[in-house]
Amino acid sequence: MIKVAVMLPATISDTGEFLAEVRALEAAGVDMIGLEGDGPEQQILTGAIAAVTARVRLLIAAPEPAAILQQLSRGRVVVGEPEGETWVKIPIPPDKSAWAATLAEHEGAGATGVIVAWDPRLIDLLRNPEPDDRSDLLMSTG
Repeated sequence: MIKVAVMLPATISDTGEFLAEVRALEAAGVDMIGLEGDGPEQQILTGAIAAVTARVRLLIAAPEPAAILQQLSRGRVVVGEPEGETWVKIPIPPDKSAWAATLAEHEGAGATGVIVAWDPRLIDLLRNPEPDDRSDLLMSTG
């Protein structure tokens, strides 16, 4: 199955909202999260992301802070493109059908994963990749 990485903007207006979006992306199945740019702000935010996530890998551009970020993230930091993997940057497709077709196309071409910029529609696309699937709305009754 093809993997998905999301590039988030490094400027945030609300820290709580930003970290909630990060947790939602991880819960939705994103494999890797990165931040645009490579300054000190990105390094600090990557540390914050490491603190509120458990599974998602963290993509960083510069190797300098990698050692401390590896420790904070329990070994989930990736510097640049992961070794032995092929990642392709793509725009967000307009709907679920296009999302599924885009993932299948890139997986068929041998890509390990796709990298997309943050968009609020991503959570729904990741949680419900099939056009008619709304299993996230099912309620449990007891």
